[in-house]
Amino acid sequence: MFKLFDISHISYLIGYTLLFVFIYFKIANSVKKEFFLKVLALVMLSIKIIEILIRHSLGEQWHYLLPLHLCNLTLILVVIGSLLNNKKILNVTFFWSVGAIFALITPEVKVQFPNFLNISFFITHVYVIFSSIVEYKLFHLRPTLKSWFLSFIYINIVSGIVFYINKILGTNYLYINYKPSFSSPLDHFGDWPNYLFVIMGLYLVITFTMFLLFREKKQKDNINF
Repeated sequence: MFKLFDISHISYLIGYTLLFVFIYFKIANSVKKEFFLKVLALVMLSIKIIEILIRHSLGEQWHYLLPLHLCNLTLILVVIGSLLNNKKILNVTFFWSVGAIFALITPEVKVQFPNFLNISFFITHVYVIFSSIVEYKLFHLRPTLKSWFLSFIYINIVSGIVFYINKILGTNYLYINYKPSFSSPLDHFGDWPNYLFVIMGLYLVITFTMFLLFREKKQKDNINF
């Protein structure tokens, strides 16, 4: 059984990070960077689809398998953005990828490696972060104040839609209708809806810090849209 922050958890974080470090340098030293990034995007999408099919075969109902959690939504957008080389999409996922960091720190996974569900969870979440690093380092994607603002607007629009989907299906995607049943950092943020405002505040602070750290140098003296 998977346990938070045990040797296995730490090993997964280190192991998958090293895997993508290796992939990073392979892509960086390739003359076909965009091609290999597109292939990688398709591989990650295939892994996620296989995971969903496996979970369904194990008895999970379809309405609990929709890709409506933030990390799954981000993964889909990263794949689309990579395949189409769409910088507007990738500018949004640059900020949304912060969700994958927290998911890796407190993963909702019950099985150990080499179970495919374990592999899929960690490899797709690390990939979401990896894609932001690659776009920043190799393709010179730089966040703007406008992209930061739009990422916040879009995540609120998506949350509003998912809230009503949850009410219809009896699900709790984005954990927006109520707190998750398992132990999580949300336990320290108060009851519904108070924890939602805490999360919103944290998102704004963390992502704005990301904007300040990774924006174009010429914007340092003049932050505008």
